[in-house]
Amino acid sequence: MEKINIGKPNEKDSSDYEIPIGDNFKLNARKKLGSGAFGDIYYGTNVKLGEDVAIKLEPIRAKHPQLFYESKIYMTLQGGGKLDYSSLL
Repeated sequence: MEKINIGKPNEKDSSDYEIPIGDNFKLNARKKLGSGAFGDIYYGTNVKLGEDVAIKLEPIRAKHPQLFYESKIYMTLQGGGKLDYSSLL
C-alpha cells in the first residue's frame, strides 16, 4: 500500500525526519532539545516500548569523546553498583 501525504504540498512527512538508531530507537531530527560542549540532544522514541527518550549524539571525530564514559557511569548508577573509576580510564 502506498503512503499518501495529505498535508501541504511542500511539507515533508514527519517520518522523513526520523532516523533509526539501532533496532530499538528512532531519533526525530526536527526536535532538538539542546546542545552543549560535547554534543546535541534530540527527542526520540523507544520503538519497542513506545516511550519517549532523549538521545545524545556526539561528533564522530570529537577531540575528547565523552559518551562512552558517560554511558558507563549511567549504567552503573542505574544498577546501583559500585563505580570503579579505574575502569573508566
